Amino acid sequence: MSLLPHHSQKLRLISLIFLLSWALGTVALKYFEAWHPIGESYFNAFYFTVITTATIWFGDLVPLTVGGKIVTMMYAVFYVPLFLYVMTLLYQNNIEKLRAKDREHDMRIDAIRKDIHEVEADVEAIIENTHTIQSAPKKTTTKSKKSPTI
Repeated sequence: MSLLPHHSQKLRLISLIFLLSWALGTVALKYFEAWHPIGESYFNAFYFTVITTATIWFGDLVPLTVGGKIVTMMYAVFYVPLFLYVMTLLYQNNIEKLRAKDREHDMRIDAIRKDIHEVEADVEAIIENTHTIQSAPKKTTTKSKKSPTI
């Protein structure tokens, strides 16, 4: 089962928003924090935008300029909830996939149980027939001697 259409469309849109926001945030932090550790490289600026969005704050990089602090606040206010929303969509999608697999397994188990029940019924019928045959009176056949004709 693939992503449901409404989840897929939402995830595509949100992924695009994230990529654009990370790119813009990286450029903005590189510009505002140019002479500070965050702005030393695009990697540091990108790293900072990602850890801010994912709410993983290691404390190894902090914005030191007013512009860098404003960009960071925008991420904290807007992108953290958006990130949590994405995680919720992914969680819901995975739960839906698991539920679909559970339903499929339940159907297989029901089919197996039905087959077992049918086999049990057949075995019981065979056993019953065997008992019936064994308890039936035995027919004795006697050979009659025919007198030879002369």
